[in-house]
Amino acid sequence: KKRGHGFAPAQTTQTNSNMTVLDYATGTKKEMGLATANVVNVGDKTSMEITLNPGFNWVESVSPLLPGCPKSCPANHFGFLKSGTMKVHYDDGTTATVNAGESYLIPPGHLPEVVGDVPCVMVEFSQSTAAVVDSMKK
Repeated sequence: KKRGHGFAPAQTTQTNSNMTVLDYATGTKKEMGLATANVVNVGDKTSMEITLNPGFNWVESVSPLLPGCPKSCPANHFGFLKSGTMKVHYDDGTTATVNAGESYLIPPGHLPEVVGDVPCVMVEFSQSTAAVVDSMKK
């Protein structure tokens, strides 16, 4: 049975009646070229662990999977970068860099770039991102 944003509920470990621990390895896996997203749902909340490998190209790998094939990412990203360095190129020509250990809030209208040869692994909690991933062609 699918719930929330169309993904199967996460396999979770209950540590007590007040807390749920997410297991991304048991989530729904989305492959996007040199990127993967492990998506988990708990009730109406969605979280995902996203890995962008060096050489990842959003326009080639993700855009064709989305309705209208946008030229930049239409999602709002709210998360934490566990490893790697990610440069974000905005539609207005500006850039910003996120380093491992930093939290971020990235508005729509951007393209990510993996800097160096370390994969960018991030955990996100944005329901906007979940809705965009769910809209991808199967």
